[in-house]
Amino acid sequence: MHISEAQRARAIAKLEENWSLSEVAAELNVSKSCIFYIKKRWQGEQRLQRTIRQGIGKVSTENEDKPLVEFISHNPFETAVKAREETFFQGLSEQHKRHLKQCGFKNCVAAHKVFLTEEHKQRRVQFANEFLQGNEFWNTVVFSDEKTFQSSKNGRLRVYRPRNTRFEENYTLRTTNSGRFSVNVRAWISVHGPGVCWQIDGRLTSAHYTNILENMMLPAVRQVFPENVVFQHEE
Repeated sequence: MHISEAQRARAIAKLEENWSLSEVAAELNVSKSCIFYIKKRWQGEQRLQRTIRQGIGKVSTENEDKPLVEFISHNPFETAVKAREETFFQGLSEQHKRHLKQCGFKNCVAAHKVFLTEEHKQRRVQFANEFLQGNEFWNTVVFSDEKTFQSSKNGRLRVYRPRNTRFEENYTLRTTNSGRFSVNVRAWISVHGPGVCWQIDGRLTSAHYTNILENMMLPAVRQVFPENVVFQHEE
């Protein structure tokens, strides 16, 4: 909180008149802790100004910084500690993390993306081009998918990446299996908002899936779209 030197002097004057910290803080519209430190500084050093702290000087050289950045660029899923050890970075403790941040590398939780082959990508683009129509069409589309909420003993993996690159291939984890799971659900959504979310008990057989569609999903969809609806499955 910024407070001028004149306000500090006024605070000291009020304190010497036996005003309480709370009363002075209310008078100057500042926090009680602000007045406390003004009083402490005045009683200990007879000064109103705060001490200007000098920043930590740069210890590492440009030649030492470059390998650190190059290592993280080629190994984004490694830790900053590992990068420091591998490049023999000689800076102060925690300085390697600050330097990576200054160079635009942010330590984030890695995003997950389903692995797609070139054929998958081409087919998705083809589908998008075929159905590149106006809102009149897409306003009647319902998107449905199944979601598996799962647990993992490994926890979330972190990655060093530049800003605005969350879903770039070099910084994402490829999901190739479902792992351990706790519960499956199926839900749908449309331009009007989310629809029902139905928990799937047990194994999802074809008969179970058909029952969910006919008795859970479609009746709820018909309440929003009495007719002329496109039910788009996950594929």
